Amino acid sequence: MLGATVRSMPASVLFPTLILAFAACGPRVTNRNIDALNAQFDAAEKNGKGLSVKEVEAILGQPTKQETYQIEQQTVRELPMVRYYYEENGQTVELHFIDSKLQNRVVHFGAKPSDDAPLHMPPKSELAK
Repeated sequence: MLGATVRSMPASVLFPTLILAFAACGPRVTNRNIDALNAQFDAAEKNGKGLSVKEVEAILGQPTKQETYQIEQQTVRELPMVRYYYEENGQTVELHFIDSKLQNRVVHFGAKPSDDAPLHMPPKSELAK
């Protein structure tokens, strides 16, 4: 029993080390970082968990801009939602969090989410127009 624990320890240390290595590469957000984030997102979804804001920031760093607003559900209950924006070389990536959990996969720089993508909605400022 102890041997199995010792053998799995390097793997459990390697994964957080890789995440920290990505975070230590500087504030630059790249498609490679987004791929790492999407891999984490897929793994978390398989386990019935979501990615927290802290886990996303560990991979991508601090967002360029952040918005907080309310969204409605069919239960007519508003939930706090946070939208993060990461900008690099004139391109923007947008992430959505509800209850501090990432809600969908992240689209690469230069790619646009499909119109039927979950939570693909304009910011409040555009809704008022």
